Parts: sequence; structure tokens; C-alpha cells
Amino acid sequence: MSTDLKLFIDFDGTIARGDVGNAFFRHFGGDICGEWIARYHDGAISAQACFEGEREAMGRLRREEADAFLETCAIDPGFSTLITFCRGAGIPVTILSDGLDYYITPLLQRSGHDDLPCFSNRLEWGPIGDDGRAFPVLQFPFGNAECDRCACCKRNIMLGASGEEDVIAYVGDGYSDRCPVEYADVVCAKGDLQAWCQKHNISYYPYHDLDDVRRRLEELTERRTVRRRPRAEQRRKEAFGSEA
Repeated sequence: MSTDLKLFIDFDGTIARGDVGNAFFRHFGGDICGEWIARYHDGAISAQACFEGEREAMGRLRREEADAFLETCAIDPGFSTLITFCRGAGIPVTILSDGLDYYITPLLQRSGHDDLPCFSNRLEWGPIGDDGRAFPVLQFPFGNAECDRCACCKRNIMLGASGEEDVIAYVGDGYSDRCPVEYADVVCAKGDLQAWCQKHNISYYPYHDLDDVRRRLEELTERRTVRRRPRAEQRRKEAFGSEA
């Protein structure tokens, strides 16, 4: 190809089978966590406020109970095949998540791909009490002071890691993926993101699992060039111009 293709990929519901973050909070915090998410999606609260509300709902936890929950979670079996293909084709892969490193890191380690660049929110544990429980402490190192839609700004990370000559491919499925697909040339979408792309006239490739994504990338790399999406390219220029 005459241009460099870079792949950015969501974690929850994309690499992971299902939304691990939502399941984690609901498991320990109950149905009220769903109410926090509904308020967030309605635009009543910020992403960070949603996270903090869910954290309060969980209260103090035993670390071993939280770790045991992660053993019930799995990733798409096509993930490793996708990464192997991308490495062979010279396509850099970056994981962008509005979830938590607490579950992302061990799941990536389990798959053997924890060496991939990964950006997400963070969870650490506060002091452990006499009962063996501790409060989860959340950190948001990749937020955007000008936008509170997501706690981890995927757009800024993606654009910061891409050059003018790059072709950006993005794979996602949900709410936090709506913004970055506006700036991507190649979009693979499913679930809520697919409906969003249809509604907003964003061209995309539907996928069921990551084997579908790999096959689409194989087709793209067989071409001599991959065209940038004009609207995405214009959005990138506007974003860079506003930061100048």
C-alpha cells in the first residue's frame, strides 16, 4: 500500500465478549449501576460522574472476589489471529477503551498480547480494612478537558498517534466509539455503533466477530492504495487546526 494503515480497536464488546466493565459494576453494585448508565447516555451526567456513581454503588470489595469475577470473562477467539495478521502485514494496533485497566490487563495477558499499546481508565485499590475489603479508586489520565462524553478520550489518542499520511481503521461496537469513527477512514461496526453509523451516514463494514475484521483487513491490504474517507479527513484537519 502507498499509505500506512493503523488499526485502533475498542475493548469491551469488541475484543472482549460482552461489556466486561458494565458486567463488573452490575455484579458488585446491582441494578442501580444501570440507572447511572442511563443518566449518562441521556446526557444528564458526565462519563466520569457515571463511573464514580457506579463505584459508590459497589462500595468496599474484597480484591479476591473481584479477581474471581474476571475469571468468568473471555475475549473473542479471533483476537489472536487478528493480531498475528496485523503484525505480519506491518499494521500497528492500538487498544482504546473507556473501560478499566483492572480487567483489561489480565485479559490481555491471558491472550498473550499484553504488549500492545493500550489506553484506558484506571482502577487502583485503597487501604485494606480489617475485614479484608477496600474501596476501588478510579483515575482518568486520558480525559478531555473540553469534552466529558467519555472518561478516556479515544479521539485525541487516536489522532495523536496518527500522521497526515496514515489511513485510520477503527473497530468498535458501542457508545464511546461514536466520536472516533467520525475521524476514521475505515470503520468496522456492530451493535449500537452500527446503528449510529447508519443514522449519521458514516460508511462502515459490519462485522460479527474479529475474524470478520481480519478478513476485511486482508482485503484492504491486497489493494495498492486505500482511500481516505473525505469527511473523516476533513474532521481530522479541523481537529488539528483547532489545536494549532
